[in-house]
Amino acid sequence: MPLKKGLIAIFFGYILLLIETALGPLFQFGQIRLDGLVPLIAWYGLQYSLPGGILAVLGLGILSEQLSAMPAGLYTLAYAGEYLMIRYILNHIVCAVAWQQMILVSFLSIEVVAVLLIGSGAAELMWPWGFAQALLNGILAPFWFSVFDKANSVIFSEGLRLGVKEHSEV
Repeated sequence: MPLKKGLIAIFFGYILLLIETALGPLFQFGQIRLDGLVPLIAWYGLQYSLPGGILAVLGLGILSEQLSAMPAGLYTLAYAGEYLMIRYILNHIVCAVAWQQMILVSFLSIEVVAVLLIGSGAAELMWPWGFAQALLNGILAPFWFSVFDKANSVIFSEGLRLGVKEHSEV
């Protein structure tokens, strides 16, 4: 079951990457863009523990690198760092309230943005664009978390069997 949930997270990530790539210019304001992957990894990190959870995150990093012009390994490093920080923080606090999720995702976004900008040689964009990106990710975190929760509950509900339709006779 953990492998199946990891594959679903990678599938969510792939769909987000396709949407963000196709519709990116519509939702981009300067260097700031709509990004659902950082909240996806935060949500996934809150749901699924080590060691199995890290495999899906590494898969998301590798998948992101394939659709990016960034140097190899940056997304994998950034996403793995975010996931490991989530798991560490989860041992010390509980993130149940929306404002706590917003702060957590903003904090983790700064780590991801810093790794990506510094690794790509564009560290000067950290202020103001990197912090604005982290703030946007944090503000949208409750929305993304609710989307991921809903999709997760639909996919893993007991009555749903993917590819199998049940017929009831009266």
